[in-house]
Amino acid sequence: MTDWYRRKKWTKSDEEEFFAKLGRARKDGRAQYLKIQAIELMYTDDKKLLSVAEILLNKMLVEYPDDIFNKGSALHTLGNIYKKFDNYKNAIDYYKQAMDFEQMFPNVKTQAYLDFSELIIKTNNTEKFIDVENILLERYSGLLFPIEKYKVNSILSIINKYKNKLDEAKQYAELAEENADCETSGLRYHKTLGVVKGKETWLEILKQD
Repeated sequence: MTDWYRRKKWTKSDEEEFFAKLGRARKDGRAQYLKIQAIELMYTDDKKLLSVAEILLNKMLVEYPDDIFNKGSALHTLGNIYKKFDNYKNAIDYYKQAMDFEQMFPNVKTQAYLDFSELIIKTNNTEKFIDVENILLERYSGLLFPIEKYKVNSILSIINKYKNKLDEAKQYAELAEENADCETSGLRYHKTLGVVKGKETWLEILKQD
């Protein structure tokens, strides 16, 4: 049976039942339930459900502003929602908010930095290329999974090619390929976690242009 806060649809009955159960839940868990439900609806890619997810996350942020554990993830998810709406300006803004929040609370990490970087490159926002480069280099030594390393090195290759630093661009492209070809994550118990299952077409095109 699906948990009451992991619905994939949102009828009037779903809404009423969700908020009834939310009202009975422990107060310190309500922000998390709102966030999880919003994420579940976001993954459907249904435009109406994306709007519901947006409402739930904004409700969480307004009613539980001091919930540090869930705030960064909520901001990141709002960025993802706006990206799905093709509202890149708002998406970039929320990714930036999530990253700023993580600067204050570094123990609560999301993938906002990578989604922000990808969107800047995708939209060819060259004015922010240096910002992206600095963000990725700052996190470079802490990258864990092959898919992160593949994407980060690909983006750094594209930025260096834009800067006409062709040797550096080539080195990063080679590192991206190495990580794309990794068959294991290096973790003892989750050997395929974070492995590249398929190269990103748009990244490959930009690296080769």
